[in-house]
Amino acid sequence: DADGSDVVQFTSNGAQNFAPAYSPDDSRIVWATTQNNDAMHIWVMLANGSSQVQLTTEGFNEDPSWSPDGRFISFASTRDGLRQLWVMNADGSNPRQVTSVDDVGGRSSWSPDGRRLAFYAGKRDDKDRNIYTINVDGTDLQKMTDGGDNLAPSYSPYGGWIVFTSFRDGDNELFIMRADGGDVTQLTQNDSSDYQPRWGP
Repeated sequence: DADGSDVVQFTSNGAQNFAPAYSPDDSRIVWATTQNNDAMHIWVMLANGSSQVQLTTEGFNEDPSWSPDGRFISFASTRDGLRQLWVMNADGSNPRQVTSVDDVGGRSSWSPDGRRLAFYAGKRDDKDRNIYTINVDGTDLQKMTDGGDNLAPSYSPYGGWIVFTSFRDGDNELFIMRADGGDVTQLTQNDSSDYQPRWGP
């Protein structure tokens, strides 16, 4: 429950399990796991933990995210070499590559209308990763940031803003910007790391 009570365990597979996310109608949960295979794959289950089904079979797959209508799942995959952003139907069919950039990282965020994805890309060792948006069909790639090592974008519920993490002041802090990259505003100023922001509904 939201107050931390009534904890229920859904996996006991002895594997690594990451990035769970409820579907928009709360009926299903998607997540990434290494069960049954040394590689990471995307799985889905009913919200009560039953009917666990593997959706991906090729490459290393992680960081799944539901489309607003629940029909699609975006994820990062290495199936064709460098890690790129992919989208598949919610049943795992028709996977298609969305990006052709330099090393996509982390969970992507869908715009509320389901037309665009926000994500970050770049080499971790270079400390110059940036946030991008792109149409779901792979067209109209837009670079939203320029320098500062920026991660973990998330669209606001109405799509006008994107919240993200940036190292531009020396450690992880949270920032917001308009969906076109303008009006960047720092939200936190802490000595400890602030990371992985997500908008509420």
